[in-house]
Amino acid sequence: MITLSQLLAILPDERSQHYPDAVLRTEIVDATADSRAVHPGTLFVAVPGTQRDGHHFIPAALQRGAAAVVGALSVEALRSDGIVMPDTVPYVQVGDSRRALALACAALQRFPSRALAVAGVTGTDGKTTTASILESILRAATASSVTPDGQVGVITTVGARIQGKESDTGLHVTTPDAPDVQRFLRAMVDAGCRYAVIESTSHGLHQQRVAAVDFDVAAVTNITHEHLDYHGTRDAYVAAKALLFRSLFTSSPKPGIPRAAVLNADDPGSYTALLGVMHQEAALHGFHIPVRSYGLARTPSGARLDVAVAGVRYETDATRFEVRWWDGQFPVRSPLIGEFNVYNVACAVTTALALGVTPAAIQEGVATLSPVPGRMQRMDVGQPFLAIVDFAHTPVSLERALLTLRPLVRREGGRLIAVFGSAGLRDRAKRYLMGQVSGRLADFTIITAEDPRTEDLTEICREIERGVRESVGSDRYTIIHDRRAAIQAAVEMAQPGDVVAAFGKGHERSMCFGEVEYPWSDQEAMLAALTHRRQRDGFAS
Repeated sequence: MITLSQLLAILPDERSQHYPDAVLRTEIVDATADSRAVHPGTLFVAVPGTQRDGHHFIPAALQRGAAAVVGALSVEALRSDGIVMPDTVPYVQVGDSRRALALACAALQRFPSRALAVAGVTGTDGKTTTASILESILRAATASSVTPDGQVGVITTVGARIQGKESDTGLHVTTPDAPDVQRFLRAMVDAGCRYAVIESTSHGLHQQRVAAVDFDVAAVTNITHEHLDYHGTRDAYVAAKALLFRSLFTSSPKPGIPRAAVLNADDPGSYTALLGVMHQEAALHGFHIPVRSYGLARTPSGARLDVAVAGVRYETDATRFEVRWWDGQFPVRSPLIGEFNVYNVACAVTTALALGVTPAAIQEGVATLSPVPGRMQRMDVGQPFLAIVDFAHTPVSLERALLTLRPLVRREGGRLIAVFGSAGLRDRAKRYLMGQVSGRLADFTIITAEDPRTEDLTEICREIERGVRESVGSDRYTIIHDRRAAIQAAVEMAQPGDVVAAFGKGHERSMCFGEVEYPWSDQEAMLAALTHRRQRDGFAS
């Protein structure tokens, strides 16, 4: 619980006005931007949405007993819109109501991130995997007989885990809203965690969902083509990612916990821009935060590498390489496949080293990583071909996935069969690009549904088809709108030694048609297709 007086003290952009002492003593027990979740004692924060303006829901919040209201509009602007605030309920005008929500939620939870070493991971591809690798490393570093799962919590777009205990964060991929982020962080502190890892999406950063989190280390995987439907331009997209790095300069000091920015020196999409941001912020605030760069030792990026990966060897069940860092070198064995996962491991390793984690704990954490749902996840019912579910949903991630899977085709003339679609009401330009990638790198492409939302699925598929047709003839692709039928068709085509991969949904547990989320799982669909074929025909070896 906090009082209105305490709330006003943490809102730097509050429009100053006089409140009577009795009003300043108003008790606030909860905060939300959802009028349906308001109950007596709740602070309702009106935020502008992509489809609806939260200010229009102030009357509903008042009816449910809101103790106070925060919004970005003036009282006069509300009144001209037909919304009248009663004298008995205080209204606080701020410049950014999303940020106000985050700060209020952090205050209600007693600013839990200030009691943790917090690492944020952002980027276009590999965020969830990198966050999970870092979690595994920190678990190894803090495990004991009292806390066998370590003293670490993680919030990803897949879910949240606190000392190994799972919590779902929703149906689709984004950073949870500020109230949930702060609740998870408070639960981590109460459970005795020392570390928190937060996957920070561009939407989550731009919408201030992690604005009240005091980050100590910010890390980026890469920045490529994605989410321009939301951000409008690539520069705006990069600027959203940069918010994580800017926040390092405003976080509360934590004795004994180092700060650092971790950059991918081999990624031109992020390195130069974010290095520039770090220099800008250092000049603005009058102090520097260490920048730690990582990359492959063979890559002529021109940047000095603080952590270099060398001697990469791909084996049937593991990837091995040497990590050369600013204080020595050590070998690493990872169960993950593909060069893109070498980069994910390197990002997590560099972040851990920046936090002061020992090489021994890093080696153990990387080697014992549990499978990450929907990330190069193998589905097996005894079939003589490889079946994969992967979240690749951008041109770059699809290309990396297909290049990784190509060597796993185990027969002469064998085929790599790709099943994917592209989401409606999202970046339209990537549909054609993903089609180009699959036409060039897959042997057969099945174009299907992936959250068409209110767009015409046929038109989405045609845009993907246009890219595929640049590389292949009509005998090397097909369109099957029903995703379950598309996966079944891919499984039916597969012969011993082939690879079948369903891309784009990964860990998600719903698919959106119109404005309705329907239950969906690529894993269940793939296993059902494999089981159906096995029961009907058996598998020829």
